[in-house]
Amino acid sequence: MTKASGAMRWGAVFVGISAGLHVLALFVSGFSSEAMRLLPVALVYAVLAYGVLRGWRLLAYAVFLVMLIGTSFAVLGVWASGDVPQWIYSSIAASNILAAAALFAA
Repeated sequence: MTKASGAMRWGAVFVGISAGLHVLALFVSGFSSEAMRLLPVALVYAVLAYGVLRGWRLLAYAVFLVMLIGTSFAVLGVWASGDVPQWIYSSIAASNILAAAALFAA
């Protein structure tokens, strides 16, 4: 396959940023159980970002849907009062929306 270019590359970057924010939530919240549940999601997002960065267009379609679903869960996290700060969930939602927008443009 070919390497991703343009909007697909930006989509992969934003998915990677979202994965990094999921890991950051672990450290910011003091390794709480709520943040530990975000760790597998971070791993999956990192693998998805790698696949999109490699230029796998069919995977990009699936990642678009995953980002929309992930945005809804992140918005729910903003409204919940838990150990993970609301700014983490807001940042995750923003990066998911940007990733979905970039993948839609691709």
